[in-house]
Amino acid sequence: VKMAASDVLVALARSHFHFVMSELQSLLKATGKVPDETVFLTLGKMARSYALRCIPFVGMTLPALRTMLSRAGSGRILRAICSVLNQWSKEVNTYICNQEQRAFPCKGVAQFCEAVYPVLCYMMANWLDGEEEEDKQAVLEAVGAMVEVLLHEEQHRERAWEQLLWLLHRYQEVRDTSQITESLSYVLERLEGVQTPVPQGLMVLAISTAVHRQLSDVTKEPGPAHKAVLSRCIMLQARICPKETVVFLHTRLSDGSEAGCVAALGLLGVLTHSDAPGMREKLPQVVEAVRSVCNDPSAQVRRAVLEFIRELLSSGSQSCWTWDVVGHIFTEFSRNSGRLVR
Repeated sequence: VKMAASDVLVALARSHFHFVMSELQSLLKATGKVPDETVFLTLGKMARSYALRCIPFVGMTLPALRTMLSRAGSGRILRAICSVLNQWSKEVNTYICNQEQRAFPCKGVAQFCEAVYPVLCYMMANWLDGEEEEDKQAVLEAVGAMVEVLLHEEQHRERAWEQLLWLLHRYQEVRDTSQITESLSYVLERLEGVQTPVPQGLMVLAISTAVHRQLSDVTKEPGPAHKAVLSRCIMLQARICPKETVVFLHTRLSDGSEAGCVAALGLLGVLTHSDAPGMREKLPQVVEAVRSVCNDPSAQVRRAVLEFIRELLSSGSQSCWTWDVVGHIFTEFSRNSGRLVR
């Protein structure tokens, strides 16, 4: 019934757009209670159906949704609000991109960011630790879409980096870090989508260190699903900053930690499957880095080297330097010939 009611309102907006939007705004501004779910369903559909006509209402709608977030509990209403934030942020992002293509002044971009930023801060501070998987997914999608908006304007881009650093710092504060990794993955996906240069040095180091530390922490080893998302984060970062990512992992091969070396080898193996041109150019450098630990006395490291070679060969590379590492496999056979039967 609520879905049908929202469809009727959206249809009515074709000829009475400002009337419908004004009514929705008044319901959002009503004090003391959260509107019916129909209001949020309609707002989301309005953005999809009448994106350009909704743009003037962004400055009113997003602050009102921020207030609704402070009143909503978990569940359907929270997810409905997140859906609206996600959809409206996507439409704002599309509008900004079209603005830039038409060489419009950037004044409007800053205004959009001013509306988005407080909502983003509130969501990251209050809704990333939800217990329900559906709630967390909805929050993550909304956060990712809002970050994408902030990355279009230089001043707010700095704020986006601040939020990302804050997110990385939370790895040290919570026991279950899988949700933080999911958030990081969403942010990195947005970064690649808007082709925004990542601040070199501090930011790349912070992301790489956080991911590597999670994989090399023997006291709380992440599960397979979490490992996959951590690996995806490095893959996404390498698409944006291949040189810095490879250099970081190279240094971790020789930092004296067995667990750290194994984790670095695993991530380097993941990068062999990258289709980014910048990363493909770095593959010879990656192989050369792995050669430096081929004779490590640790069985764990040697096993990780073999796993890297398997990933390298299965990546489809046809370069002759790939086959240079195959001899190491036979070296390991000879080294362990006494245990082959086992």
